[in-house]
Amino acid sequence: MNQKQLIPFKDCFTVDVTNDIIALHETGHVIVMYALGMIDRLTYVTKKAGSGTLGLSETTDEYKAILAQLANDLIQTAGNLHYGKDVTKSIRLSRLEAGKMYLPNICRLFGGGAICRFYHVPDENMCSIDYSLIDQLLIGLGITGSRETLLPLVDQFLNSVFTSLDLLTKAIYKNLTTHETLTRDQVLMIIKEWEEYKLL
Repeated sequence: MNQKQLIPFKDCFTVDVTNDIIALHETGHVIVMYALGMIDRLTYVTKKAGSGTLGLSETTDEYKAILAQLANDLIQTAGNLHYGKDVTKSIRLSRLEAGKMYLPNICRLFGGGAICRFYHVPDENMCSIDYSLIDQLLIGLGITGSRETLLPLVDQFLNSVFTSLDLLTKAIYKNLTTHETLTRDQVLMIIKEWEEYKLL
């Protein structure tokens, strides 16, 4: 798909984002990635079902490798604590590095369900994979079992994001419902058009 095939931003102002809950859910992940400065970690977003999902906002292999390495490092240093080793490294990884990597990811993963709740079309069944991943990240942060406590706090933060980015949400959503899959470059084209519009 080339740029000419994207639906122009100006044609998306009146889009009803509640007609396709899968596209809305995936758009929520993308919007949060943009808001938190993670959009360069996006590979593509799709509303096509596959590999046990209804849709997918895929991150880069490099980013997945960084997350996996951090998880491995956390496990290794936790094991070394038993022998009185790596105390400083464990604190640095679990409190500093994990916080920088995991907290934005928690917001990103909550983003799909949060945007559906924001537009009053909640579907918690679509959130089961996201919630499972959030629970794993919370274990890495040492705050197991806190998802239910965090959800309303993250929703409160993300509501202000979704309010501010409503027109961008409509443009990404409309293009996603039309084309089913958008690459990062296509998402960036939509964002660029929105940013230029906001400067007018």
